[in-house]
Amino acid sequence: MKISVIIPARNEAKNIYNVIEQIDPSVFEIIVIDGNSIDSTFDVAKSHPKCTKVFKQRSVGKGAALSRGFMESSGDLVITLDADGSTDPAEIPFFVRAINEGADLAKGSRNIFGGGSDDLTPFRNLGNLFLTTLANWLYGTKWTDIAYGYIAIRRDLLNKLNLSNLDKENVEKITYGSGFEIESLICCRSAKLGANIKEVPSHERSRWSGSSNLKAIPDGFRALFSIVKEKFY
Repeated sequence: MKISVIIPARNEAKNIYNVIEQIDPSVFEIIVIDGNSIDSTFDVAKSHPKCTKVFKQRSVGKGAALSRGFMESSGDLVITLDADGSTDPAEIPFFVRAINEGADLAKGSRNIFGGGSDDLTPFRNLGNLFLTTLANWLYGTKWTDIAYGYIAIRRDLLNKLNLSNLDKENVEKITYGSGFEIESLICCRSAKLGANIKEVPSHERSRWSGSSNLKAIPDGFRALFSIVKEKFY
């Protein structure tokens, strides 16, 4: 099975090299999408010998960056990592195992045995609990953590999600799907398609350096909108 690792990165010059360094060399390809960084993220990523491709994002938003990575990747299995060091590449085998055991989508959870977080605030955790509970009620699922971006997804399912055209040229504002709601969107759209979704315990580390691009309240509302929209539209 060929594994593609997609890393969206915005102003992560101090972190991206070490994130790539921690990825097992057996991975088929590592693709970094630079999200209009004002630091040297692009050049630092490109300088790593294990980095297969580096692209500059055409629009804005994490979802758009992932979309570009999905389009540019060619592996049978696509795994998403954060560029700030919070998602541990050493956990990749756990996600691969879930896929090999029959899952179409393996999603990380900080809220099951073996998982955890060094970064999640009580406020964000409460919001995540509300969003996860709502999603479970609407989709008949039993998830424990919908707002976490560490996922592994089979290519055949990815192709059905229609997520490869979000990084549109000359788009200067975040449109539906192009923001942090991409995480809940992927889960909900996959559930709607009847995909086999399995949660994998994951421990979220604190970011190594810099500040987060996540804005808890507006991005939380974007996730809420995606959960409802994917169910009824």
